[in-house]
Amino acid sequence: MRWRKKIQTGKQETGIVEGAFSGWKVILNVDQTKEAGFRRLLQSGGAKVFSGHAASVFKEATHLFADFSKLKADDSRVNVAEAAAQGVSCLKPEYIADYLILDPPPPMESYCLPEAGACLRNNTDLGTGLSQKRKARGEASGVKRPRIH
Repeated sequence: MRWRKKIQTGKQETGIVEGAFSGWKVILNVDQTKEAGFRRLLQSGGAKVFSGHAASVFKEATHLFADFSKLKADDSRVNVAEAAAQGVSCLKPEYIADYLILDPPPPMESYCLPEAGACLRNNTDLGTGLSQKRKARGEASGVKRPRIH
């Protein structure tokens, strides 16, 4: 409901419609029976979902959702540590539903994949879910925070 109101308000005020996942570029590594549902949900919310999970897409991706406990032994697995090193937010798929439902959205740190290590430390603006290195120049806030000594 919150997202529908936000989309409707944005459409009326600016004429621009952005979904809940606008700006997200996602790699999925989940059970094949659930992948199509995640893909449709993310794409309908404005995300770009990559078809594979080769290391070459890590430079473009903003989010990686993986659930290795549900994968079969012969399913390919993404290298989470390498994706995290490239600045990709490596999260459990549960974050997607909680991001939509909870207001305000939950902190990503609670959903980090253990294989990613410190996947979000000093790399994420929690207000938008976008990593700092991926923000366009115009999006960066001009407000400086005071240093705490």
